Amino acid sequence: MISGLAANVTPLERGLIALVKKSFEIPARLKPSDLDPMRKIVGDDALDYLLVIASFHFVNRIADLLNVPMEGLPRPLRRFGFLRRLTLRMAGALLSKMDLANRKYRLTYDNALINLKSNLAITSQMELESALAVFKPRPKLVEVYHLLLAERDSRSSLDHKILAKIHVAVEKALPATAIDAQGFHPVPDDPIEAFAFVGTRYAYRTTKHIIDKLRQKGYDDLGILDLAIAVADANLWARIYRLAGLKPELFYLNPA
Repeated sequence: MISGLAANVTPLERGLIALVKKSFEIPARLKPSDLDPMRKIVGDDALDYLLVIASFHFVNRIADLLNVPMEGLPRPLRRFGFLRRLTLRMAGALLSKMDLANRKYRLTYDNALINLKSNLAITSQMELESALAVFKPRPKLVEVYHLLLAERDSRSSLDHKILAKIHVAVEKALPATAIDAQGFHPVPDDPIEAFAFVGTRYAYRTTKHIIDKLRQKGYDDLGILDLAIAVADANLWARIYRLAGLKPELFYLNPA
């Protein structure tokens, strides 16, 4: 985490740093007003920062939960400094030749909403439309919400009871104080709840023992991948709904 600020930091950078730290250290206390410093400077572009921050929490959790290496080298070779530097230089050379420019998002808010409604069994479409109106300036967030629901309901091998269990475990584990995101804490006995707890508090501490417990419970590689995606989804949504002022039940399942 960032421990200090440069002397020439801009107001936008200061607001972003504060938001990044809060989303990591005390995400349970995030609220829509945390976007206000960015809104004052960049207007609706603040929603783009919300999406980027939430997406990093999603991607990083999957990488940490599944022990995906952050570098392209096999673990035994990482102790050789010159190989690490060579890998980074090669990656930099590759990225320098790629077109990383932002592109215009072509789907309108109305079309994104139509696509969402046509693929969901929604009891109250008016309520959904009203709730998601906050995303009207950035329809890509409606599509992200759509993709989250599709992953949860159609692509995951997990049943809804397990997904609901993960949602509850993530919400309980979500740090509300700085100490919650550091140090060591009692981990739930249930293997799935333990996976969600560690994956929410400090995913990089996921151990082989935690994975072995899931295997003993009958989860194969695909099942463990879907568990990791579910934990990452819940963490992404926990930050989006708080910062956007949405109801958590727009995504979370009823455990009953």
